[in-house]
Amino acid sequence: MPNFVYTAKDVNGKNKKGFIEASTIQEAHSILESRGIYPISLKEQRKKVSLPKNISISFSKVKSEELIVFTEQFSTLISSGLSILDALDGLAEQTDNKYFKKIILNIKNDIEGGTSIKNAFMKYKRIFPPIYLSLLEVGEQSGTLDKVLQGIALYLERDDEIKKKISAAFAYPKFVISVVTAVVIFLLTYVLPKFVSIYNQAGSKLPEPTVIVMALSKFLVHDYIWIIVFTILIYVLYKVIYSTKQGKYYMDKLSVDMPIFGKIKKFSALSRFVHSLSLILRSGIDIITAIETAAKVTGNEFYIRELKIVQNEIQSGKSFSEALYERKSFPRIMAQMASVGERSGKLDNLLDKLGELWDRNIDHQIKNMTAKIEPTMIIILGVIVGFIALAMYLPMFGLPQVYRKTL
Repeated sequence: MPNFVYTAKDVNGKNKKGFIEASTIQEAHSILESRGIYPISLKEQRKKVSLPKNISISFSKVKSEELIVFTEQFSTLISSGLSILDALDGLAEQTDNKYFKKIILNIKNDIEGGTSIKNAFMKYKRIFPPIYLSLLEVGEQSGTLDKVLQGIALYLERDDEIKKKISAAFAYPKFVISVVTAVVIFLLTYVLPKFVSIYNQAGSKLPEPTVIVMALSKFLVHDYIWIIVFTILIYVLYKVIYSTKQGKYYMDKLSVDMPIFGKIKKFSALSRFVHSLSLILRSGIDIITAIETAAKVTGNEFYIRELKIVQNEIQSGKSFSEALYERKSFPRIMAQMASVGERSGKLDNLLDKLGELWDRNIDHQIKNMTAKIEPTMIIILGVIVGFIALAMYLPMFGLPQVYRKTL
């Protein structure tokens, strides 16, 4: 359905500008007049040339902190009695991010033109997650938009906190690996070649470690292009595999089965699921629709498919807990908590408690992993650097004997 841009006056003589969806310009005119808005100018909006859905070229983005603050303030303004349009207008004015400001104003104009809140926000799926869009519709229909937004803000804040903890846990290992890699490359490509000339002049037989390191140095200096090509090929292959649903499924399944990092990935995905499911159920949505929406929030294709099976089992007559018991991919405690929640009628509360338990578990696992991985990395990388240093200086112990022979 086409969009029409209008400039108009209302019954009080105030100027109005906005967008409206209608089949024809005559229909758009009639809709506006029925709302007490009298068009001065009414033109069809030209369709913009857009890229395919799987291609996105944009250097602008909305940070998670900005989205959380926006949601909290949106909730506060609406609960204070402001209309949705006035609230969005005020939020746009105080937003420093020009890209986000433009989006908020576009949403406001769409709502003013007759678009529903969910559809207005849905145009920006890249910014607003599925749970956000689903609950907006519930809040709009039930008249509890402020409470729904408050719940979304708490959920986003909790999710962002977990992501930051995981990111912080990997920050130090990444730094150490980067620094040591740079040092190793410097030693092999700049320092070692200078020693090679001394060894060649001496003409002595080199120790095996030195021969290995020299061969590696030669490869890095003269054949480094193959490393670049190999790295690019691996990256492209990963992207191609991950771009297919089947490939993403196997990659995500592999990620949760990994020895050390798998548990963190697994419980992060499940924690997001139970927290979002709790929030959606609390908003009055039925269990089948709630599972479908909450599954997308996991960001893990393996669990999305597993939850689809659970959803089908519920549709066939089983309870949520029974369906979970039959899937080995879910921890048994999840099915047990669901069973208690179903019997007590407090499924949303118990799911939230389970999510909090897993959040603490993730925190503990991150600390435990960091405590083990840091010294292990230092030892391994120390051995690598030590081996290179030994290979560089080992032939020097035989040089005095070589020089005596030449005298």
